Amino acid sequence: MHILLLHPVSDWSLDRVAAICDREDWRLTIVTIEESTVADHVTTLHEWIRVPALSDSPQELLAQIGSRRFDAVAAGNEFAVIAADVLAGELGLYHNDVARIRASRNKALMREMFAEYDVPQPRTIGRLSSVSGNREFDWQGVAFPVIVKPVDMAMSLFVRKCDSRDEVEATLAKMSVFKTSRLTNYAFSEDALVEEYVPGPEFSLECVVQDGKAVVHALTQKFSSPLPACYEIGHISGGDIPPEHQRELLAATERIASGWGMAQGVMHVEFKMTPERISIIEAAARPAGGHVPELVELQHGLSLEDAYLRARAGLDWKPDPGEPLGSWYGIRFHFDERSPVTRPDSVAVVRVHDDAGGVVAGAEPFSVNRRTGFTLLRSESLKDLDGYIRAT
Repeated sequence: MHILLLHPVSDWSLDRVAAICDREDWRLTIVTIEESTVADHVTTLHEWIRVPALSDSPQELLAQIGSRRFDAVAAGNEFAVIAADVLAGELGLYHNDVARIRASRNKALMREMFAEYDVPQPRTIGRLSSVSGNREFDWQGVAFPVIVKPVDMAMSLFVRKCDSRDEVEATLAKMSVFKTSRLTNYAFSEDALVEEYVPGPEFSLECVVQDGKAVVHALTQKFSSPLPACYEIGHISGGDIPPEHQRELLAATERIASGWGMAQGVMHVEFKMTPERISIIEAAARPAGGHVPELVELQHGLSLEDAYLRARAGLDWKPDPGEPLGSWYGIRFHFDERSPVTRPDSVAVVRVHDDAGGVVAGAEPFSVNRRTGFTLLRSESLKDLDGYIRAT
């Protein structure tokens, strides 16, 4: 079998996909922008195709691969989800509904689809396309704080809690100068949503979908930077959905898959959860980033990438949930702006990775472009692990 992976941007993620392909004796070809170095260390690639930019255009995608043909097309990052389905459709391969899957990448379309499929979500206050749009918007009666988020960016870039119109305008002004992804040259819209601010802890649900059903899932607890920004500073895997929310959340997940026309695949669903309410922040039609798949495999023995590649190839996949481990795995991301904190004796280090060279000059504090590495952790004390990862 020959897999085409469109625009991988994380070396750890590519390594995991490449290891699966090597194990299964599948050929792996990747497409990236010309200046990418993501696969410089990967020795098992069949081919590395370099192109000027990631595109959703069928004509450009077909031109980029020429006469090559594949058995599956997969997204190597969030921005490539639509392109993977567009190209797979053109090649007659398994794909989600191309028109409907666009709601997985555009937050405005996502909110509309969530409403149509009765998915619990934050209330949308408005959609702004520029700083002038903010000034023209009727703010009378709007209760602050609100959340402002770009409709088609990723990694929580420019997602901010705003306490006034002036803060909304400042966020839009910063967002407007960010035109393309530096990792894929993918062009961004200037549109942003204004939503109600939903308090409470944040989680994600990693799901494998087969025949429209979530056949296996794993819960991830997420830790965010100090407000007003909403960047991720760590995760924990190992808990489960509280009984009072389990049926509602899994049913909502399956309705999202239906709304996307996804019969099989892998989903990453982010949500806020309190004892009284769940509210779906957003969802993605691919395995999560931020080393979440690594935590899930350590904790549950579940490879999200393996399930994803098999789904993209139209192959059968059988869930193997494994036995509960009685411990938790987590990750603490490193930042220069993060205060040193003493690690409890009950929290063991699985692996440390330092990468100060990955910091992008001028990036916002705690953003993914400010990470200097991470520590992968394990503990039998959820309280101690939680406290250590949470501390900023």
